[in-house]
Amino acid sequence: MKLQGQRSQPVVKVVIVGYASDVLDHRSLELPLWPRMTMKDLFAELSRFGRQGFREAIYNPDTGRMNEYLAVFVNSREIRSLNGLDTPLSEGDTVTIMPPMAGGSAGG
Repeated sequence: MKLQGQRSQPVVKVVIVGYASDVLDHRSLELPLWPRMTMKDLFAELSRFGRQGFREAIYNPDTGRMNEYLAVFVNSREIRSLNGLDTPLSEGDTVTIMPPMAGGSAGG
């Protein structure tokens, strides 16, 4: 889904994997990019489109920091290895948001 979709404006593509897409009501979307936009700004924009509980899916309500279990990538690099929520975004970036994954079986 493209939001405010004039293709001439720079955009950031957002891909939401797994149950996180239920909280956002989208599996992928494009958001307008503005100068000096960071991951924190992107999450603020996404919270406008998310269902109730989006903020809690991203941020720990006790600390206000991004939930430790959430994996967020900008162009395949985890944002914690970049500048965290202060990671700057550029035209054409792809942000992937992934909840923790579990699975498999020890038994046979």
